[in-house]
Amino acid sequence: MKTCTYCGKEYPDDSVLCPVDGNPLSKGGSDVPENTKTLPPVLPPPLPRAVWTDRQIRTFELFLICTIAFGSSILLSTASVFGYIYHNPTQGALSWSARILLQASVLGLLWYILLRRGKTFSDLDMTWTGKDFVWSLIIYLLASYSRHAFYQILYFSGLTAINLKTTSEHIGQFLFGGSILISTMLFQFINPFFEELIVRAYVMTEVKHLTNSITKAVIISTLLQTSYHFYQGVPAALSDGVMFLIFSVYYAKTNRITPLILAHLYMDVGATLHYWFNH
Repeated sequence: MKTCTYCGKEYPDDSVLCPVDGNPLSKGGSDVPENTKTLPPVLPPPLPRAVWTDRQIRTFELFLICTIAFGSSILLSTASVFGYIYHNPTQGALSWSARILLQASVLGLLWYILLRRGKTFSDLDMTWTGKDFVWSLIIYLLASYSRHAFYQILYFSGLTAINLKTTSEHIGQFLFGGSILISTMLFQFINPFFEELIVRAYVMTEVKHLTNSITKAVIISTLLQTSYHFYQGVPAALSDGVMFLIFSVYYAKTNRITPLILAHLYMDVGATLHYWFNH
């Protein structure tokens, strides 16, 4: 019997090469020169690997983050426009905590994607200056007034039969269900960072890079943020869209996200406290 110099398998004496790895066979280890006993096996060349371009990777990352962050909300919000009625899953401490975990996880994913590019949140212009507080108040007042004015136009033109006060009551009841918890308030402080860093700073930065158009970045960011607010009703969502448009234009002009985070924080916390004190 002959033995393969590489794998050690035995074959009949009339065999010359190992049929598995193609190495010479020896009888008792003495028929083959020493330098042929350590030859590597004959293996097929590796298959070529698919290579993604930087543009493809950034497009996929953008789609991935937006889907995880807003996909289910957009689905349910859109379904409500066509008459589907669903109960808000955020009522209760556990449900609010689940939403906090989701938002924190998506922010962690965004941080990781930026880290892979050698960047941080500061590259999305999340830095702090004294002027940010002044601008945040200006943006808050302008956006709130614009939202209110646009809804009043819809109401007095007959495009909606529900006044703004009644709509606000319905939205508050849907969101809070008559109870404001510690986890509810904690969510209101996290949500402005979640929405503004992702739907505004990240989305607008990526769309501008991919399309070389700041106009498209403003439109896509505004439409994306409006799309998951239709649970409030079409008139309220469109009114919110006016407010989001102001936010997007400000970021496009200044590349400053901190004033928008603060303005969004005033809105979320203010609306929550208003509902709490009145119920």
